[in-house]
Amino acid sequence: MWALALVVGALVAILVALFGTLVTYAQFLAYGAASGRLSSRLLDLEWWKLLIGPIVGGAIISLLLRAGISIGWGPAPRPFGLQDVLQHRRLRGSIRSTTLSLRDSFLSVLVSIVSLGWGGSAGREEPVAHMGASLGVLHGRLLGLDIAARRMLLAMGVAAAISASLHAPIAGVLLASELILRRVRLTALGPVVIASVSSWLAATWLMGSRPLIALPDVGEITHLAHLSGLIALPLLVMFGWMASVIWARAPILASSAAGRVGLPLWLMPVVGGALLGVIALAFPQVLGVGFEPLAAAVAGNYGAEFMPVLLVAKIAAAAVTISFRWGGGPIAPALFIGAMAGSSLAIVAGLLFGMPAPQVYLGVLGMAVCVAVLLDAPLAAAVLAFELSGSPEIGGASLLACYVGCMAVRRLAPMPSEETGQTLRWR
Repeated sequence: MWALALVVGALVAILVALFGTLVTYAQFLAYGAASGRLSSRLLDLEWWKLLIGPIVGGAIISLLLRAGISIGWGPAPRPFGLQDVLQHRRLRGSIRSTTLSLRDSFLSVLVSIVSLGWGGSAGREEPVAHMGASLGVLHGRLLGLDIAARRMLLAMGVAAAISASLHAPIAGVLLASELILRRVRLTALGPVVIASVSSWLAATWLMGSRPLIALPDVGEITHLAHLSGLIALPLLVMFGWMASVIWARAPILASSAAGRVGLPLWLMPVVGGALLGVIALAFPQVLGVGFEPLAAAVAGNYGAEFMPVLLVAKIAAAAVTISFRWGGGPIAPALFIGAMAGSSLAIVAGLLFGMPAPQVYLGVLGMAVCVAVLLDAPLAAAVLAFELSGSPEIGGASLLACYVGCMAVRRLAPMPSEETGQTLRWR
């Protein structure tokens, strides 16, 4: 298993690097955008290109979903993601019933590449997590390993994918522990650690060690900044919970509306592309993964009155992306929403307490809280905040905030999954 962990980690890193490269080429083909500069490019485009681009992407996705029907996706085809891995983490039934076959994963990843390339407001983490899980399970099938070993390989693939895509090896291990291997002791996670770290090392060699999100220097964090974080925590939790609920309900409402008007579900991406184009006319910053405007908000380049507007627009754009069967997932939108909410609250706190606005501190804290509420994984979200910021102070504060936020949501507004009985913030 330890030897397989090295193989899985290296292969997943190669696939994640290839996925990112293809998304970059797709963005250049669709909008002429350079790597990591989609938002800046969209701000300079003519209005008709902003409107037409997502419609073209939606048409391509519709054709891919129609191909999915021909290979057995059923009458309601959609791309797969991390939520599918969680639902089938016990690996009961045939490989086809778990959506973890290589054929399903390949077509799903292709849909996600087109989606993110043509402006889908979603993240890269969920598609590559599904791809990594499928690759990990493949080794267990080829070698005839037992079900326990296959589940461990499933966790290896997810941890390696999260580690490579977010440059966060520790968070990848903890996420696999909290979501996939819930009853496995931390001391038994050696192969998952090997897979995550080897994937991270291979990814930094292939893609460079440049930080995923260009956060500014944290600087000194005062006691007043910590106090403002505690005061802002209920609002951050509320924003994260609200986004999770909207993203969970939107696909059901969209599918119901399509059924009433007689629209085949595989044609829904075209309608979603038109809606994304309309949103882009007013707020092009919310299209794509969104790490560029996220970093700009944390750095203080947006005003306090503009960031809440972008927050609402991002929730709407991500809801359209998810509900109209585009590819990608909600982790990156949750990071965006948390950064906007935390950064805007930091400006208010600076005015109230008469201090420099702690935008980096509250921005990263908001990112951690929103991801924790979305995934119901407080430890992984807090460590992710530490790995992204490099600040022990932010890591410690995020740990407290994430646990308090998740316990509050579990107590006051649980969202049970029908299949597992576990709490999944988005479905």
